[in-house]
Amino acid sequence: MKVGVILTSDDPVKLYEAATYVATELARGNEVVVFVTGRATLAFAGRSTQLDTPEMKRMKELHVMWDELLAAARPMGVKIIACETASKIFGVGESDYSQLGLVDAVSSMYTFLEEVGEGKLVTF
Repeated sequence: MKVGVILTSDDPVKLYEAATYVATELARGNEVVVFVTGRATLAFAGRSTQLDTPEMKRMKELHVMWDELLAAARPMGVKIIACETASKIFGVGESDYSQLGLVDAVSSMYTFLEEVGEGKLVTF
C-alpha cells in the first residue's frame, strides 16, 4: 500500500512523531511518500528555530532525532518532496535542502498526490 504523509510544522516533537510513523510504515512493507510544506520546509532546510527546548535535549540524549530517523529510513525507500510554493514563501531554495540531504524533489501537491494515488494520507 502507498502511504502519503504531509508535514506542515517545524516542531521537532511533531517531526519526530511523523518520522517514527514513516519508519514504521516502511518496516511494515508499505511505500511512503512525504510532502513537506509550510514551516516544515524550514526544518528540512536545517533552519529550525526550536533547537534548545527541553524536549530537543531529551531527544538528543535518547538518539531519536527526527532527521536521523528519516535518514535511516532512506534506504528503505521513503521519497520526500518539498512544496515548491511553501519553499518560495519561506525563502528556501532547492540547494538549501542539501544541508540535511533528505529532500528528493521540490514540486507540487499535485505531484505528491499523483505519487500516492489511491493510498492513504496522514497529516502531521
